[in-house]
Order: sequence, then C-alpha cells, then structure tokens
Amino acid sequence: MRGVTSAPQRALIAAIRQTIAADPWFEGWEERDNRTPVLAILSFDCQPWASLTFAGARHSLALRLHGPMDAVETASDRLEALLVAGDFPLAGHFLADFAIGEKTGEILPDGSMTLSIELEALTIAE
Repeated sequence: MRGVTSAPQRALIAAIRQTIAADPWFEGWEERDNRTPVLAILSFDCQPWASLTFAGARHSLALRLHGPMDAVETASDRLEALLVAGDFPLAGHFLADFAIGEKTGEILPDGSMTLSIELEALTIAE
C-alpha cells in the first residue's frame, strides 16, 4: 500500500476510523481475542477528479475482515450501514459519494472467514 499522502485521503481515513470507533458494536476491537474479527486496510488509492465545475478526488479503499464467520458477516453488515450512511467531516472537502463495491469472501478449513471489501468515495474540494 502506498502511503496516505493527500489531505482528502488523510481526512477520509480519519473519518472512517472515527466512525468505526464511535460505534458500540466495535468496542474492544483493539484487544485481540478469537471472537472479534481483525480489520485491515489492504490498499488505499486516490486519483484526481474534476468536472466542469468541481475538483476533487476519487478514492478506492480495500479492507479485509478475518475471524469467526458470524462475527465477520456481522461486522461487514455493520460497516456497510455505518459507512454508506456516514456524513464524514472532511476539512476543506465534502463527501459527494460513498459506496460499497465488490465483496469477496473465503471460508477457511478452520471455520474462520476472510472477507475483502472494496470501498469507493468521491470527495470535492470546497
């Protein structure tokens, strides 16, 4: 993963982290146990975007959840509800669009699950 370099990238990742941290369902995720899934950011890309009247950036974020199947599925549903409905405060920018893209899951021999989730966002400079 390339480093997060632009102001909109930093603001977007901070807003996503704050949204997740503020939700009671995710409480205690920092402590690793075998009941809560692990959430990892696999990649985060940002490309300049412009229309006739606006300038901003398109963001692609790939997440991976790994852990017990029921917990991963619940976490995925919860993330989708939080992030798609989110109105993230982004200094100097606003979130014009946010969508959940492709989800790819794999059930492992030990009964755990790995789920990759693509997130897409469009930020516009104010």
